Amino acid sequence: AIRGAEPTPELFDPIMVDAYGGSSAGSDNRVPLSTVAQVVIVSPTLATVACFDPSLVKDVRNAIRDTLQLNPQIEQSDSSDGLVRVPLPRVSLETRKATVKQLGKQAEAARTRIRNLRRKAMDTCKRGQAGKLEGISKDDAFRVAKEIDVLVDEVIALVGKEVQQKQDSVMAD
Repeated sequence: AIRGAEPTPELFDPIMVDAYGGSSAGSDNRVPLSTVAQVVIVSPTLATVACFDPSLVKDVRNAIRDTLQLNPQIEQSDSSDGLVRVPLPRVSLETRKATVKQLGKQAEAARTRIRNLRRKAMDTCKRGQAGKLEGISKDDAFRVAKEIDVLVDEVIALVGKEVQQKQDSVMAD
């Protein structure tokens, strides 16, 4: 998940927590953060993580610290057992520009994958047009080739539109 100007709970998706003895040798009890806690974005600079089991609060804090290199703090009060406060830094202009550049690279990689799929489908259509595929007429192969071209153009345009929207969102302050 690429973070824009506003943080989202998906920012915490890659975090795996050592739950219930996961640090012991030979056992891997790492579970996704979403299975042991709920993430709430309180403000653009603060997230709270409410642990379903308060005994895991230290493991959750350590997992957030190690994965996202943030400085989470355990809330120390009677009414907030199992709550971790995560201060989120503001995204600098340099970081946003780098993110926009990364988005462009990912978009181009997606377009390349789409074009490769088109090429494979068109190769099959060409074999059909040449009469080398049984059960497919030359007319059907030609019609499908045109449909593939139209569909690929639509999907590439959609990718471009979505990337532009995300880039605009990232650069918005």
